[in-house]
Amino acid sequence: MIRLHRNPTKISYVVRLIKNTYPHLSNETIAESIAYGTFVSLEHRLFYAETPKAACTTIKHLLRDLSGAPPIKYEIGPLHETRRDMFIHVRANIPLPSLIDLDNETQEHVLTDPSFLRFCIVRNPYSRLISAWRNKIIPCEPGYQSIYEQLVGAPPPIEGKSIPSFDAFLKFLSTEQDLDTCNPHWRRQLNHIFYSAISYTHIGKLETLQDTLLTLHSHLGNSISITPPTKNRSARDDQHGCLTESSAQLIYQLYKRDFDILGYASDSWHPFALTDRITPALVPESKFLDEIIERNLIISYLYEQYETQYRYSAHRLRDLLRSILLKI
Repeated sequence: MIRLHRNPTKISYVVRLIKNTYPHLSNETIAESIAYGTFVSLEHRLFYAETPKAACTTIKHLLRDLSGAPPIKYEIGPLHETRRDMFIHVRANIPLPSLIDLDNETQEHVLTDPSFLRFCIVRNPYSRLISAWRNKIIPCEPGYQSIYEQLVGAPPPIEGKSIPSFDAFLKFLSTEQDLDTCNPHWRRQLNHIFYSAISYTHIGKLETLQDTLLTLHSHLGNSISITPPTKNRSARDDQHGCLTESSAQLIYQLYKRDFDILGYASDSWHPFALTDRITPALVPESKFLDEIIERNLIISYLYEQYETQYRYSAHRLRDLLRSILLKI
């Protein structure tokens, strides 16, 4: 039986463990990261720590299937998603406890028992940064408008919008971001997964995701099917190269420990190199319409929830005024 911990007056086992290795982080920062980004199935002896832009959408869908989750809810919250499939990242949509939800004894058991599969997935730092730039910065995703404006020097106009360059994004990372604690989409991966504090039994790679799926299948047994979503947007979002030798060198310097410890070569940037060949940036009509429809649906959901909340507030105000008038 799952025993929930989440006692704000007491520092949990996992927070103390991580704090000993990462003393510059506050207890609150560690707790928030663990609460959102870890998933535990005691039944299946699984512990997963997410890494944004490294197959986390795929794995979260698998965890939902494994836990028999109800349909995903599209609700207004702290995450500002623009596609229905991305609401998988709303923590409540995956009904598995985080590590910090468990009591101290169970936390220690999960992190030390050799029968547990403690896994995460990482990604080539070159392609991961390109993905973050293409998916978050260029389209000015909700929550990233201030960065977009900083990179191009102005808010997006109604027409004739500028595209933030990758070099400008790199300069922003190198001069204005603490890459050990910044936005998790471009935070150093070793810091994000608390590599030095957590004893992982499997560190998979996006580039060889099938190996991780085979490991999961072997751990869970043949009776449980592992079927990843057919659509993996992250695997295709860096098709067009944008790296020069100088930009690659800068990325390597900024993320050197990720490269060295996670096993990515400094010269692995060549598949993402900028070429002289001019290829028109054509988007298939089906993909274009898919994106437009998804965003329109999300806008509709937001309006519906806003209007429902507005009507509820108006009714409450009317009832309050009526009760005041009756007392006069």
